[in-house]
Amino acid sequence: MKKRGKKIAALLISTALAAGMLSACSGGSGDAKKESKKTDGKSDGGVTLTLYGNADDAAKPYMKKIFQLYEEKTGNKIDVQGLDASNFESVCLTKFQTGDIPDILMHFGGYSLDAYNPAENFVDFTDAKWVDDIADTSKAQTMRDGVVYGLPFWESSVSGCFYNKKIFEEQGLKVPTTQAEFDEVCQKLLDAGIQPIYMAAADSWPLLYQFGMDPIFKDGDLLEKINSNQTTYSDIPEMTSLLEWYKTSAEKGYFGKDYSTDTWDYSSEVLGTGEAAMIFCWDTWFDTDYDSESYDYTSDDFGLMPIFMGTAEEGTYEGGNNSLLLVNKNGDKVDTATEFVNFCADPENYNEAFDGIATTPTFKGMTTNKLSSQYQGAEESIAKVGNPSIANPEIIGFSQNDGGKCIQELLVGNIDVKECLKLMDDERIKVATSQNVEGFK
Repeated sequence: MKKRGKKIAALLISTALAAGMLSACSGGSGDAKKESKKTDGKSDGGVTLTLYGNADDAAKPYMKKIFQLYEEKTGNKIDVQGLDASNFESVCLTKFQTGDIPDILMHFGGYSLDAYNPAENFVDFTDAKWVDDIADTSKAQTMRDGVVYGLPFWESSVSGCFYNKKIFEEQGLKVPTTQAEFDEVCQKLLDAGIQPIYMAAADSWPLLYQFGMDPIFKDGDLLEKINSNQTTYSDIPEMTSLLEWYKTSAEKGYFGKDYSTDTWDYSSEVLGTGEAAMIFCWDTWFDTDYDSESYDYTSDDFGLMPIFMGTAEEGTYEGGNNSLLLVNKNGDKVDTATEFVNFCADPENYNEAFDGIATTPTFKGMTTNKLSSQYQGAEESIAKVGNPSIANPEIIGFSQNDGGKCIQELLVGNIDVKECLKLMDDERIKVATSQNVEGFK
């Protein structure tokens, strides 16, 4: 692949957990429905709240806007301590384990919260007035064991296969509706000298193999079995099909010649110049990260269709994952931190923060957001074959990075499909065992 210039890097998805359950921190109940007896330390400039988050996540436009609004309206300050995205999870867990717990934590929902011992460390917001305002598509990710621990203050994206509409038209290609049709499209693009899919396989996370797993584990019984050690990836035929799809697609050239050294940083350039016709991604990326000004093809030139990874005949889309605002229930500033979350949950404030942001509504009262053109063009298809995000937030021990590294080894020929599945299982089981999950002890 030709030499590329430096371009904007896209959102890095949080690395999966590899640490054990945290011990409870001492002191206080901290529940939102109870008044804390702790006194917030104040200075002449108001209260300063410390917030930990993935540096990229905390720098999102709507996050910066809500911080600004809060500081202007209250006189308090938010000390944002952005942690490097590549090792956010390990650094953050280490801080928690040593008692270095911030007033507010930004973290994605799902099983990964379990390592932070939410019942002992985070405020219970179950009875907060704003819970009923959370969109149905987002509510499940705010909870663990039926308790709401965080506010989903985040863009709600839809992931799928984004394709260059102009290239498809020039090549006489129709949007595929089955796996076989997708494979045929890839071959026709390759025959025309166009790289079918940009797969940034030099990094492990952009392999995004969880997209192909969502249709497999939408069966609640199978999800329960994998999370209680009653089955493994190796036992599931569709997981074999998923890895075979990666291997076969790479061998056929669908990812290009240099996929093993391609990085996510160059996604805009490769798509913008028409070097590649498709990418597996999320729709808000085209609004927040894609460089429409530097290349021939703008974000409006891309449409959205299902992802085909060998696990769903009609393809699949993945619903959004939500980053939560969580409050340290044992901190000295629990009251002020709780007030900050309530501030963010106020419709007037979140509508100002999300004004013009491309996202499906995270809150029922959200009116200022805009739907991406890609989402609007594929709304009927999304309703038909879309799935919620399941693998990443719900499979205990799932690791986007670790699993991606196993697939990297598969693609370069160091291991076969069977060995790859075993490695993925081993990594998953190691995490579940370290967390003392029932069935893995």
